[in-house]
Amino acid sequence: MDKTPKEERLKNIVCKGLEHLFHHLDYGQNNVLNKFRMLNHVVSAASLSNIKNGKPVGLPTLSLAAKGMQALLQQEMDMVFDTKVQDFRPQHTPGWSASVVPEKPLQSDPDFIMHADGRVSVQQKADFIADAKKEVIEVGVRLNSFSTYFTSHNEGAYKMHILALLRKGVDIKAYLLDPDCAEARIYFDDRARVQSFEKDSIEEIKKVIERLKSLCSEFEAMNLAGKFEVYLYRHIPYSLFYVVDGATEAGKMMISPYLYGIRRANSPVLEITRKDQPPLYRKYWESLQLYVDGAQKLTW
Repeated sequence: MDKTPKEERLKNIVCKGLEHLFHHLDYGQNNVLNKFRMLNHVVSAASLSNIKNGKPVGLPTLSLAAKGMQALLQQEMDMVFDTKVQDFRPQHTPGWSASVVPEKPLQSDPDFIMHADGRVSVQQKADFIADAKKEVIEVGVRLNSFSTYFTSHNEGAYKMHILALLRKGVDIKAYLLDPDCAEARIYFDDRARVQSFEKDSIEEIKKVIERLKSLCSEFEAMNLAGKFEVYLYRHIPYSLFYVVDGATEAGKMMISPYLYGIRRANSPVLEITRKDQPPLYRKYWESLQLYVDGAQKLTW
């Protein structure tokens, strides 16, 4: 039985995998990052460097990098991680032949990123908003995860990134479903038919709202250059939006259309930019404007 602590095992998977790829295939770190992206295990360059150099990263990011490494070595080298020796070993799969993971989509493919496993990690979200100049928008249903980024995580994981943006004058706007509207009752009653835990969602939203009120008050007292605002909308939820400088030429967003019967956190996330996918981006941006039109600002 493998008694190696989980975090240490995941680090070994990533670091040993890098050693094999560097030594046997002469890959550099950028090659690995590009291939991770094509395997739908997107990890930032900073995170991979931190893992390689023994610096701390969040467990979700570490797990994501380990999954990408295992998939890459299995596909290109027919190797599997052996927990006994804490290193990769050849599988000697009969009839196996190497299948090289491309580093970018074929020219006929749209140049976007798909996170097929669902919601990205806190570190990935922090990286995504790091270059925001004007505005960051998050639209969700309960915003439970969003609120816990500030209350249940180390401040360096997300809160300090938000504070840095607010100090630079970037506005942060968060939207969640109004728990008192008829649309909320219809939505959660329907979801609860196949996911029983959804029946308690309205009460959960009310708890989230109290956490967010406290957070708004805290940020307001700091007299920051940017505004931190929370809004309640009244529509049937269709999609998560995570948008950076959406109205500018540098606009980019993550979108996750909600799938019936699938946890929202597990619904695939699409990452697009105004520059690379103008027609698609325009459709989602227009939908977002209608989605939040008339939303009521949360007061406390």
